[in-house]
Amino acid sequence: MTKPNFAAMSKSELKAYLIKHRNDTEAFHVLMDKIASEPNQTFYTVEEAGKLQEFIENKQQLKGNS
Repeated sequence: MTKPNFAAMSKSELKAYLIKHRNDTEAFHVLMDKIASEPNQTFYTVEEAGKLQEFIENKQQLKGNS
């Protein structure tokens, strides 16, 4: 079986591929490289990350009330 051209795949395509091929480390590394090369990345502290669940729940409640 020949491997797909991971470099030519979009992030969405790579994610879909990795769901079916969870042990393919080469595809995983290509995906991580694509993500790391994106501009304007946001990094969060541990405290900020802890608040993320609360933010998501609030958004879901607002969406459900609409």
